[in-house]
Amino acid sequence: MAETSQKALQQQILIDDSNIPDWLLTEILQRLPVKHIFKFKCVSKRWFILISDPFFARLYSTRINTSLSTSQPWNLLFRYLYEVRIVPSSMIDTRIALKQSQDFSSPGFSLNFLPYSKHDCPIKILASSNGLLLCCETFYWQKNYYICNPLIQQWIALPKPPKAIKSVAVGFICKDDHYEVIRFPTANYGPSNTLRLETFSSETGKWHCSIVNCPVLDYYIKTDSPVVHYNGSLHWLEFRHSKIITYDPHNGTNTGLHLMNLPDDKQSEHLSLLGVSRGRFRYFEVTDTCFGPRDLHVWVLSDYDAQRWCLEYRIKFSGSWIDEVNEFIPKDNFYIFPLALHPHEFDIVYLGYGGCLVSYNLGTRKLDVVHRNFYSHQLLAFVFSPWPTTIPQPF
Repeated sequence: MAETSQKALQQQILIDDSNIPDWLLTEILQRLPVKHIFKFKCVSKRWFILISDPFFARLYSTRINTSLSTSQPWNLLFRYLYEVRIVPSSMIDTRIALKQSQDFSSPGFSLNFLPYSKHDCPIKILASSNGLLLCCETFYWQKNYYICNPLIQQWIALPKPPKAIKSVAVGFICKDDHYEVIRFPTANYGPSNTLRLETFSSETGKWHCSIVNCPVLDYYIKTDSPVVHYNGSLHWLEFRHSKIITYDPHNGTNTGLHLMNLPDDKQSEHLSLLGVSRGRFRYFEVTDTCFGPRDLHVWVLSDYDAQRWCLEYRIKFSGSWIDEVNEFIPKDNFYIFPLALHPHEFDIVYLGYGGCLVSYNLGTRKLDVVHRNFYSHQLLAFVFSPWPTTIPQPF
């Protein structure tokens, strides 16, 4: 009898908050994990109004940024896997949690809430922007695109693009209450210096096709290196001419694709990628010799308009590994490739090495194993927004 009365009293306390002023209830809700807050919108009309208020989101973001001081929680995500047959099923939705907080400490990271049908072939993560992911069911002949927030499991399917293209370079920009998806062919072999560019805008809810200028006739974009949104433009690595192809979707006076120079003293044509660390645009490469020691180089773009690069690190791998590595990785004839830059730390990069994902500190030369039996060459550093971005509905 006493237990029944106690349970009834607890339920009453949870439901009846009429004596709690708005400011106090707001303070209480501010201290809850963000994933729970979105569920608590359903508790009552009052809670829904308080949590939906933009003022609440600003307060929550300020508190999170203050508690985290210099960095936001983030994860390193698999973008897509080529050899599905050799990948253990347990790795299909694995999250490698390199940063943890109470809001993002769930044991696994999954995109199973998306309505893709081929469970033997995991969905592809193409790009990220402002806490949202752009995904697709396939790598070639892309037609079914999804934009999702993996933290609150909100998603929207885009209309199918107007034209079927075997391989496309895709960019994604989300800002405030608007987002755009840009795509165009990864290669151009035709005689014309123009190409067809397709843009989906949430403001119109439709794909828009335009003919834009192309800086070179025979460009080829590296799709294994994620697109980088920086300084208002999208950036892709171009393989055939060793350049960066850029596109600014909001520069109406200078439309089209443009070329940007890579560092003059770069050496690698294959094992390289672009990224942003603490707001700085960087280029990261490993020399592509087949055998023996490799060199690691990292440049930072010191002047964007002048395309001036500054070499930050030049490291020879031959004498830099700690003894622990030799216990499980062959000393001779090893294979190593760059995977990602740390979004908050200049000194930390991520490499594929001897079948493992490793983090490497460029300053201390210390190597740590993050994940063993690593099968993917495609990673994406995904930074969570302090307050989850709600996907704008297309008009």
